[in-house]
Amino acid sequence: MDFAEQQSQASLPSPLARAGQLSFWLDLNPDLPISVAPLARTAPTTLPGLVEARRHAADTIAEGYFQTVPIIPRSHAGRLAQAISGLVQRGIPPIFCMVYDAFWQMFAPLDPVLRELLGERYQMMPTDIWAWHVAPQDNASGWGPHRDLETPQAIGTDGRPRLLNVWLPLTDVSPLNACMYVLPQHLDRSLGAEGEQKELDLNDWQNIRALPVPAGAALGWNTHVLHWGGRSSTRASQPRISVGIYFHNRDCDLHEINPDTARAGFTSLDFDPGLQLPFEARLQAIAGAIYMYNRRVPADFPDTWEHIFQFARQYKRN
Repeated sequence: MDFAEQQSQASLPSPLARAGQLSFWLDLNPDLPISVAPLARTAPTTLPGLVEARRHAADTIAEGYFQTVPIIPRSHAGRLAQAISGLVQRGIPPIFCMVYDAFWQMFAPLDPVLRELLGERYQMMPTDIWAWHVAPQDNASGWGPHRDLETPQAIGTDGRPRLLNVWLPLTDVSPLNACMYVLPQHLDRSLGAEGEQKELDLNDWQNIRALPVPAGAALGWNTHVLHWGGRSSTRASQPRISVGIYFHNRDCDLHEINPDTARAGFTSLDFDPGLQLPFEARLQAIAGAIYMYNRRVPADFPDTWEHIFQFARQYKRN
């Protein structure tokens, strides 16, 4: 982008000009509360409790990932997807959905699985959040093949993850709208002992699994698992809308094993009904997340990225 284009973009009204005002977000979605303690109330759900926690934990230890049935009702998932679509239409990244309580609450039904894998009083770093809106078009895609964190300290000696990425789609997800793909860890020859890298060959492709899931279900994987989002298609009937949070056990110090300036000024918090995340802290967490995942912002929001980074600079903790 040349100087003239930058000047033209900067002169456009910022969709985040009123982002620091609570009333702005409540006016956008009057039915979505914003409180100090997002988990103090139970998530609006009519679904039975998650009763397969041990099986999901066993799957994660053996294969590196788990996949659940829907944990929030389809109607509620649809309402939250609609809220994210409304943000995107305004040129606001989906991650700003995290100003609302409901987007934190929807992970609460996973508590039995998270306790089984991470232990009691597991935690999360407020900046380690993201949300996606992958449009139903041929050039849209999820993130390319990667491992979240390859350090050996990310998995305990018993095979349980110390750090877990949990991803929850709010629309039905299939290969046509960029579902997740994984290479299960027990079939992955590319990551040898102590991080030794090995080349995959054509026969290894058969081990890759597509993970289509219905709206409101959840996927979780350890940080060693090779995974990626697919490429969408014009034949997709809807966008892929999803939200992710990293959770970790209490003895996992992210500042030590995965230093990042985006986390500066933040400490990990217990993910329980006592979680305190007032409005200002959420804006700061969103700013930190934008710093952490900034490479995708200009491509996803070419018309408003400068305003987005201006917000991040204003609200980032030091």
